Amino acid sequence: MTIEGNFTTGARADAIEVITTDHREVEQLFTQLLAADDPKDTELRRDLGERILRALSVHAAAEEHVLYPAVRRYVDDGDDIADHSLQEHQELKEQLAALDGMSPDDAEFLPGFERARETVAHHVHEEESSVLPKLRDSLRGEDIYDLGDALAKAKAAAPTHPHPHAPSTPPGNVVAGVVAGAVDKVRDVARDVMKKD
Repeated sequence: MTIEGNFTTGARADAIEVITTDHREVEQLFTQLLAADDPKDTELRRDLGERILRALSVHAAAEEHVLYPAVRRYVDDGDDIADHSLQEHQELKEQLAALDGMSPDDAEFLPGFERARETVAHHVHEEESSVLPKLRDSLRGEDIYDLGDALAKAKAAAPTHPHPHAPSTPPGNVVAGVVAGAVDKVRDVARDVMKKD
């Protein structure tokens, strides 16, 4: 995931670039996972599944903490747009929670990720064709870059697993996100240690 700016040029990334870069990275991960259908690909499927869960969990949390409040504030009909996007996030988080920890040998593993990919593709299409252009048109000057910086900071502290029962709007999502992010990071470290043994 992109943290802040462009690693090649050092330029600041605007909010649209941060979001769309995440979208492309997740699309690639889904493509790789769904192509790994050989029974010998168990560990590859596990790794790619975990990477997708992490990427989407971090991305969703950053959008909920930063992007959608900005949409509410700056875009005409922003409340309706943000509410719709949050409903889609909730559906995805429920799908991802069912996949979190599932064995890659489980018969529902690949079909579950295929359903999640369809949900993501629909959401990405709406966001990139409507929401993000409206946001870009509504912001002036450095504001789009400041929003990109805020997204990068939110991603750094975001949960790395889906939390469908956590609040998705401020202020509850901010508090829950910080706690969930810390717990998830400890959980990830413990999982990585167990893998090495």
